[in-house]
Amino acid sequence: MACARLAEALSVLLLALCARARAADEGEARALLALGAALDPTGRLLPSWAPGRDPCGGGFEGVACDARGAVANVSLQGKGLAGTLPPAVAGLRALTGLYLHYNALRGAVPRELAALRGLTDLYLNVNNLSGPIPPELGAMASLQGTAGYALSRSQMRAPEISRNLPRPASAR
Repeated sequence: MACARLAEALSVLLLALCARARAADEGEARALLALGAALDPTGRLLPSWAPGRDPCGGGFEGVACDARGAVANVSLQGKGLAGTLPPAVAGLRALTGLYLHYNALRGAVPRELAALRGLTDLYLNVNNLSGPIPPELGAMASLQGTAGYALSRSQMRAPEISRNLPRPASAR
């Protein structure tokens, strides 16, 4: 009798965990779809970024996942993307690397990137981004020193660029 109750409790717990993981996966998929639509408004450069595909199963070009099945890297450098970087990217909570350099992205860098506490690599250089780098990004302890250089070469037209860049780890 006790074993049956234990088995029932474990199965309920397992179902709850699976439902929670599925919700997180759906949230990441929504964030990726919003990111893809903003980066590639024509939909011609990222045709694999479509609803119903598995981002961690190779369904999304340039997306890599960690061992837990969460999106860890988005690598779309040099793809000719000419859209914007949306705040929705903050929905990729396990993101450690965002590589969007050598494109033609425009607009501002969203301050919501600062919510990505595990983000260590941020490459936005050689784009047409404008406006100041949000100070919140400069305060991110997780960003490595090269991220500041990558941001500074992004053709951003603002006097406060160097003030808001992440400081190298040796200066912290």
